[in-house]
Amino acid sequence: MSTWLWPTAWQWPTAPSAWPVSDGSQFWTDWLWRGGYRLQAHATNDSWRVVCPEGIRRGYGSREHCSAIFDRLAGDPPDSLADSHIVILLHGLLRTRRCMKSLEQAVREAGITTVIRFDYASSRLGISTHAAALRSVVEGLPPTAPLSFVGHSMGNIVLRHAIGDWLAADPQAVLSRMHRVVMLGPPNHGAAIARVLSQLKLFGVVTGEGGKQLGPNWNELHPKLGLPPCPFAIVAGDLAPRMIRNPLIGPHSDLLVTVDEAKLEGAAELLVIPVPHSRLMTDARVLRFVTDFITAEPSANPPAERLSTEPGLPDAPNEEIDP
Repeated sequence: MSTWLWPTAWQWPTAPSAWPVSDGSQFWTDWLWRGGYRLQAHATNDSWRVVCPEGIRRGYGSREHCSAIFDRLAGDPPDSLADSHIVILLHGLLRTRRCMKSLEQAVREAGITTVIRFDYASSRLGISTHAAALRSVVEGLPPTAPLSFVGHSMGNIVLRHAIGDWLAADPQAVLSRMHRVVMLGPPNHGAAIARVLSQLKLFGVVTGEGGKQLGPNWNELHPKLGLPPCPFAIVAGDLAPRMIRNPLIGPHSDLLVTVDEAKLEGAAELLVIPVPHSRLMTDARVLRFVTDFITAEPSANPPAERLSTEPGLPDAPNEEIDP
């Protein structure tokens, strides 16, 4: 039988290197990014791989082996990136980098050419591990480049954990280079839905340690989270105006995260919009809000709240089926 047809071939070092990979999964996490090349680690074993911008696996094996391949293929960062505004997008629990493609396109159309869709095995490992991978990706970028972040759901908690880690040790002055942050549906105070569903044994199996940290283990996680040191905005979904609610968590929510859970002291803007949690990264109003906010110059404007109840605009095409 051809190796290409063997179902477990992708797991073994003897498999062909030039292997097409799925664009995001629940088992691989980015640890380095350079010029579209990604060095990734598997969540359940010691395997590493190198994925090129075209989505082809170019190396597989140990970390040392794949790091050498990554350095050879990706080369040195171009000088133009040293002062280039870099935007990093973080997906949420049980999602992958595919769901952030519409946001990437919108950010690029706004004039920012370097956009990274950070991928991590959200349901397989804990938030501290995801944060360590994010720090590795960021610290592997040019050490002078301005940085902005846009997170969806748990991606914001991964970012806040990374910020907490940088507050303890920040050799590349990442915090001083953070320009803007936008949080979409962030469970900034944990998630009531996770606390309720965690009573089911299946919840931990499906969502892993990260899901439990957003629910019953929130009090252990919360002290490790930091606040963005730059202007940040929050987009919260509220379907109450549409007479839609999740009876498990109260009336004012996007069906998974309540408006109160999304709020965070110090936010420069809070946009409340009648959009479900799974569409916050594709709604046209949200895309416009995100690009306007991250391309603006930092200012000392006081925090403001904005309530949007206008009729829904068409979503951008969604490349990933909602779980």
